[in-house]
Parts: sequence; C-alpha cells; structure tokens
Amino acid sequence: MANDMVAITASKLPAHLQGKVKTQNAFASAVSVGGFPVISIKGKVFHIQRGDERTLVTKGEEGEPASSLEAVIVAVNPNKSKVFYDSGYEEGSVAKPTCYSNDGIAPAADAEDPQAKKCAVCPHNQWGSRITDNGGKGKACADSMRLAIASPTQLNDPMLLRVPAASLKTLGQYGAQLAKRGVEPQHVVTRIGFDYNVAHPALTFKAIRFVEEHEMEEVEGVLFEEEETIGLITGTGNAITPEVEHKADEVVAVKKSPKVVEAEEEAEAAPKAEVKVEAAPKKETAKVDDYDSIDEALDNLDFDD
Repeated sequence: MANDMVAITASKLPAHLQGKVKTQNAFASAVSVGGFPVISIKGKVFHIQRGDERTLVTKGEEGEPASSLEAVIVAVNPNKSKVFYDSGYEEGSVAKPTCYSNDGIAPAADAEDPQAKKCAVCPHNQWGSRITDNGGKGKACADSMRLAIASPTQLNDPMLLRVPAASLKTLGQYGAQLAKRGVEPQHVVTRIGFDYNVAHPALTFKAIRFVEEHEMEEVEGVLFEEEETIGLITGTGNAITPEVEHKADEVVAVKKSPKVVEAEEEAEAAPKAEVKVEAAPKKETAKVDDYDSIDEALDNLDFDD
C-alpha cells in the first residue's frame, strides 16, 4: 500500500507550527497493550510482569533464576507509598488494593474504598494493626517505595520496582551513601539483589559502576519522552486538584468508621509538642570530581563504610 502522506519532518514544519509545545500521540491507545512492566520479588526470584505475561529473570545459558539484576534507577517517588488489602496481600498479586496512597498523606483520589481521611489517623496504618506469620507486629497498610528502573541495555523500557517495608532501611542507607558522595541514583548502575540472611524477600543495593555518557543521555531522553509513563510508574503523575481532593474527602466522610472518628478526635485533641532543632555543623561531602579517576571514585562507592 502506497504511503500518501505528505512529508512532515520536523525541519520542514510551517512557520506557524514551529516552536509549539511537544504533543503526545493522541492515538497511542490504539496499539497499547496497557500498563507498564512490574518487577516481582516473590520467592526471592525476579519476575517481570507485562500485562498477563510473566517472565522469569534468568542468568547464563542454563536459565537459572538470577539472584540479582543490574539496573539504572531512572526515577523515584520520594514519598512512601501505602497499600491496604482488606483480605491481606500476597506478593505478586495483580488484584486492586482496597485503599492506597502514593504520597503517604491521604488516600489516592481513585482508591477503591478509602479507609480514612488521612493516612496518619487510619487504624490500618498503626503499628500492631497486623500480626505477622511469626507472631511479630506490623501494619495492615504496607509501606513501600516506588522506583522506576531500567536495564542498562534497554533504558527506554522503564519498569516498576516496589521496595517493600522490610527493605526501606537498606534503601535509605544506600541513598545516604550516594548523597554523601554527591552522586544521584541515575548516575550509577545499581546491582539489586536479595539478602539471604532473612526468610522474607529483602533487597540489597550496590553501585557497581558509573553510567557511560551515552547512557546518561538516554536516561535524560527517557525522562523527557516517557514523562507520563514515569509518572505512572512512580505514582507522582496523578496530581490531585483541590476540587478532586475535596470530593474525595466528602466520600471518605460518609464511610468513616467509629474507630477512625475516635482516632481523628484523639489526634486533634493531642497537645502539639514544641520541637527545637539546632543546626548541625556542615560537613564537606566528597564529590565525584574530587577523585583523580573513575576507578578511585568507584572504590569509594562500596557502601561498606
């Protein structure tokens, strides 16, 4: 079939169209298979879920499950996300949560059944609201952090990795070590593995090298061209307008349980403690540019200190 379209290369745009805001493909849904890839860590193995297709991440020619994967952390939601399932959550499930929040402050506008007006006063967000299989205390509403990661060999294919509550301390320590050296997460290739000293799936993070110049350019291109997808993956792309937020509050107000009302009243009545913070002396942080070579810089990215 002959292509009857006129040439519409960017360099030949009419003057009245040049300099216009970049537009998205209005017909993208015509070929979209829906959603974005999600990485599962169930059973201490990595799977990539693409729609209904689930693929095991393997290593070598024998196809053994990979104990780690190398990725660039392209973007991150700086806030803790919260997810609640009224019947409990099984890692890897694709069922919609009963309630969730992408900012850890209030339920999302499209949450199926918001459990409280604010996360801080929700009974399911209190310590001890869940008893673990080994008898320990936890929270029925699980904390996690949403990362958009991509393979260094396929940076234009960002995927969601939810870092579970049990791994948040480790992730925070990793971020602190990067920040101490003046390095952003997308500046390095991170090896993400499992901590085999614990029974539950707990993640580990280690920087193995800096990204190459062409890789950094590709990361920046993905952040620009796939801005909407990145926002969906990290949960930062669904900004709630005051009108929508107000409507969400009205819906929640109807569904308040006696426990929620009691918790909100206690929170309002509790005296606010006055906190005085003294500024700590600034420390000089080591920058990548302070090192004589890239190898020396990487030697200082072992994260054992």
